[in-house]
Amino acid sequence: MDNHTFDGHEGGPANNVRRTSIRPTLATIPSGIGMDNLAFETSEDILRHQAAGGNLRVGNTESKMRASLRRLGAGARRLTNEAVPRLANYSNIFQMATTGTRPTMEELHESIVEEKPASRGINGEEQIPRQKFGWIEGVLIRNMLNIWGVMLFLRISWVVALAGIWQTLIIIGISTFVTFVTALSTSAIVTNGEIGGGGTYYVMSRILGPEWGGSIGILFALANAINASLNVVGFCQTLQDTMKNYGGYTIIDGGINDTRILGTILMILVWALCGLGTKYESLTQQMLVVILAVALANFFVGSFIGPQSDLSQARGYLGYRLDLIQENWDSGYVFNSGMMQDFFSVFAVYFPAGIGILAGANISGDLKDPSDAIPKGTIWAIISTSISYAIVAIVCAATTKRQATGSVEDFHNGTFLNCGPTNCTYGSYNDYQLMTLISAYGPLNYAGCFAATLSTALASYISCPKLLQVIGDDKLYPHWMVGWMTKGYGKSQEPHLAYLFTFFLALGFILIAQLDMIALLISDLFLITFAFLNYACFHVDLVQPVGWRPTFKYYNKWLSLFCACLCIAIMFMIDWKVALVTLAIVFLFYFIVLYRKPDVNWGTSSQAMNLQDALTSIQQLMHIEEHVKNYQPHILALTGSPRARPALVDFAYLICKKNSMLVCGNVIEGKITTKMRGEILQKSYKHLRKNDIKGFCTLIGNVDLPTGVSAMLEVAGVGKIRPNILFIGYKNDWRVCDSQSLKQYFATIHVGFSLHVGVAILRVSEGLDYSAILGDADELNASSTGDRPSSMIESPPGTPDIERHTGINDSPLGNATDTPKDTKKGKKSKKDFKLVGSDGNELPRHICNNITRFQKKQLQGTIDVWWLYDDGGLTLLLPYIISTRSNWAACQLRVFCTASNHDEVEKEREGMAALLDKFRIDYSDLIVITDLSKPPKESTRNWFDGLIRPFIRREELSETERSSLQAKTDRHCRLRELVVDHSSDSNLVVMTLPIARKEAVSAPMYMAWLETLTANMPPFLLVRGNQTSVLTFYA
Repeated sequence: MDNHTFDGHEGGPANNVRRTSIRPTLATIPSGIGMDNLAFETSEDILRHQAAGGNLRVGNTESKMRASLRRLGAGARRLTNEAVPRLANYSNIFQMATTGTRPTMEELHESIVEEKPASRGINGEEQIPRQKFGWIEGVLIRNMLNIWGVMLFLRISWVVALAGIWQTLIIIGISTFVTFVTALSTSAIVTNGEIGGGGTYYVMSRILGPEWGGSIGILFALANAINASLNVVGFCQTLQDTMKNYGGYTIIDGGINDTRILGTILMILVWALCGLGTKYESLTQQMLVVILAVALANFFVGSFIGPQSDLSQARGYLGYRLDLIQENWDSGYVFNSGMMQDFFSVFAVYFPAGIGILAGANISGDLKDPSDAIPKGTIWAIISTSISYAIVAIVCAATTKRQATGSVEDFHNGTFLNCGPTNCTYGSYNDYQLMTLISAYGPLNYAGCFAATLSTALASYISCPKLLQVIGDDKLYPHWMVGWMTKGYGKSQEPHLAYLFTFFLALGFILIAQLDMIALLISDLFLITFAFLNYACFHVDLVQPVGWRPTFKYYNKWLSLFCACLCIAIMFMIDWKVALVTLAIVFLFYFIVLYRKPDVNWGTSSQAMNLQDALTSIQQLMHIEEHVKNYQPHILALTGSPRARPALVDFAYLICKKNSMLVCGNVIEGKITTKMRGEILQKSYKHLRKNDIKGFCTLIGNVDLPTGVSAMLEVAGVGKIRPNILFIGYKNDWRVCDSQSLKQYFATIHVGFSLHVGVAILRVSEGLDYSAILGDADELNASSTGDRPSSMIESPPGTPDIERHTGINDSPLGNATDTPKDTKKGKKSKKDFKLVGSDGNELPRHICNNITRFQKKQLQGTIDVWWLYDDGGLTLLLPYIISTRSNWAACQLRVFCTASNHDEVEKEREGMAALLDKFRIDYSDLIVITDLSKPPKESTRNWFDGLIRPFIRREELSETERSSLQAKTDRHCRLRELVVDHSSDSNLVVMTLPIARKEAVSAPMYMAWLETLTANMPPFLLVRGNQTSVLTFYA
């Protein structure tokens, strides 16, 4: 046995990689198999080792064990080609990185070796290992810097001044509760397996599906860009204050315009730094966190030192005093920042302080172990920063007055606290740089504010392009919307176009230059993100799919649901108008993805719930007795490949659409492999999806046609949702095909009757099988927008081959065409297809029309129903369903029935009219046929004799059978004459299918009867129910 097949990777020293810290145990040593060290490695380790091209040192003990096991494994490999369980067989990365994979069932069971694609890197290029971060530098520091942002240095004192100490603690508590529960939910999700790049978007899209995941992902990416602009504005306001205090410098007006100019310059620097990649951005973050920590320490030291000058006291900083705690304990909402403040307006300004909890998750693709780093780093960041915010708020409230004049003269006079409407511009109400005033060394606090705002701006700025890159790679949205900016450049594949887009987006919000207004806008964006994250955790834990096995256990689905509802409620309490706009944007992006129907399969919880609901519904149906009012025509259509007989599929779907189940059956006489089966079914479903046909496909191989059809009728479906109608195309070549093929077709019809299902046969004069014309053409191009494309390939064997004959051209009964109404003037059809044949040339228009005939809107005409025998009502029900379709709305039903003589015409008409009225079937005309018993014309008999004469000559049909069935033959010939007289110009003819008794009627005789009824007619549907009622007039 080949070693490569057994081991799953190339042998030799270069690939014998082992960590020296891992010691083999009985549990990790496969019996009789050499040590496979890749099974113990993570994907990053293996890629790193391969990229390095070197070996790791192997311990002496391990070397000895490997040598002994190698001798034992040599014998085992000669006995089996089984593969040992390894990580390589469960990861797409491994399948690209290793040369061997798990053997297929065919290789194990049938010794069929399938060719496997050669191993290669992505896009055939050598992959350069990217810089990976641990939980501290990748998540903890990044999250803390994002949370310790502009709100800490510029707004926490303002918040406590308005809300008071106890309400500030409530605001911090609510924000912490929301972020903490969201972190628990996120931790549960990310520990349920490896996650890719995209962080928040990735986990939501893989649980809630591409529609919700994509819409929230887009909003979250935009929110990060706006958050970057928020912190840039905060940086600029701090810089302006520094310029005023240390030199009195301004650029234009010292206000909004200066903020815009400085913000633009700083945004360019942020863009340039982030464009270098996450490596340099992370190094900058680590330097900034040191500055930030020193600044916070400086603040606390200054609070204990107390005011260092009269100016500090004149501005409201008095040091720790009990009366200040009492004064600032309760809220003091006033008109501030252009509006009357309240609890929720203050909360809206503060909440962006906690939105940085997802900064680490946003770069999950750059983390060494996201499943471990994200929970640990996020939870510790929330705990530490929430405590620090609460302490800073209490310190500000315990040391400063809410209002002060800031005048030293007033301080000396003792009037610095006597504030009027306009003379107090300092104190915690008005001084956003209060932390600088309290700090032991003011300039160091400015440095801390610069570090906090710049670090948050960097982290938020780099998150937006990363998210957009992942969303664009998933191709959920049109290329012009997202895809154009996702191309990676350089070794690290940085999305520079996405960086550029983020730059202009953030710059647009920087030009607003209003910190509180920007904070209000992004609060809703992050709240909706948190709401969906919590709902995703709730939903997947409620559904409990088998794959839901998170290693993080400290979460509760009901707590996640409560938090999701709380987030939505807070959105509307802050500003219901902004909340409605946010939800409208979410639904806009949701419907874009829903309309595009991206070809993705991520195993979402929605899919799991759909499976569970479907199973529950089917199980409930098993306990309900069937009732005629709930009858639904579930069809098994023998289409072969649906792309080979599109007209047959379209006609069957006319009946099943929104009503019942359609199964496209394919019987292949030859033996097929699992791979071939999968490819055939995949192409079949692709055709159904492209044509918006909601149906199923089933395939059976290595059997003849009747046996395969019998098996499908017996096992297709589940529970009571099973096919109850066998729908087949008419065998146009029955006169020239071999006798065995004809007998199988005839036997297939008997199978339907024997299994007590209805049988329907559709005939169009040109035939239904166009695989010979279209060849392997995979797509049919529509000439106008809105046209429904089709696609076909060669039909696999299994259903009767239909040759395109012109019918019986010498028929004395006329030469009716299939589309008689096409010659009449009328509105031009919307459907105008241009199909390409196997030679690459455009097919003639008449062939295109034949292929797509049942997709187009029918011109005004009739559907003639020849209800000759009571089969339970199926002959009447199917045309009625067709008449209710929009494309057939212009066609009215005409019902034909028979009477034995002229004396019973009125009685029969009244009886049939009463029956149709009770069935609530709308019809335009009711015609009673009285001369069915008349003998047919001699020319008709001669024509029929011409049909069966070759079979009599070949002794496939006996004279005895012919003479014994002469009466039935005459009846069918006479019926043929009547049908031609009345229905040659109809859009569709539906007639009760005659039944051939077993052993009494041969295949040639039965097919001659059907040929007699349907030759040279419009589309003709022969239907026979199973003699069980499908219509009722009871309520």
